[in-house]
Amino acid sequence: MRNKIFLAALLSLAPLPAFAADAMTGMGGAMPPTNKPSPLSLGDGWIRLLPGNLPAAGYFTLRNNGAAKATLTGADTPACGMLMLHKSDDKGGMSSMEDVKSVDVPGGGQVQFSPGGYHLMCMDPKPALKLGASVPVTLSFRGAPPLTARFDVRGATGK
Repeated sequence: MRNKIFLAALLSLAPLPAFAADAMTGMGGAMPPTNKPSPLSLGDGWIRLLPGNLPAAGYFTLRNNGAAKATLTGADTPACGMLMLHKSDDKGGMSSMEDVKSVDVPGGGQVQFSPGGYHLMCMDPKPALKLGASVPVTLSFRGAPPLTARFDVRGATGK
């Protein structure tokens, strides 16, 4: 009896034959790629730090080198209590700013996050957010892996 238990335990550690793995995944032997490079890239990331404990803003260019639309759904950094997607608008001489749920990046296109338009709004800036520093920012997407990049911290004038 001991030998049967030992043999059963030993067989449970053995790798599955290819046909059994195919049946379990339902993929017919084709496993999804795990190291596929992202078609998304981020450039020119920086954060505008304002005096005191005023909210800071993040700016960058998001490029989509893929064929399909990508949808940015959020952002995060340990340097802010909360990091939100925002958009500023100027309509008829009236400026406004609003929280946005997502931003579409067309396939083969790009979206600019810049003063007066889309930007990241950093509420409750943390001590890591200081002039001359560089902080990690992670962007989240619907249907795509997150993208992390370093953002330089600059003053109110962008320098």
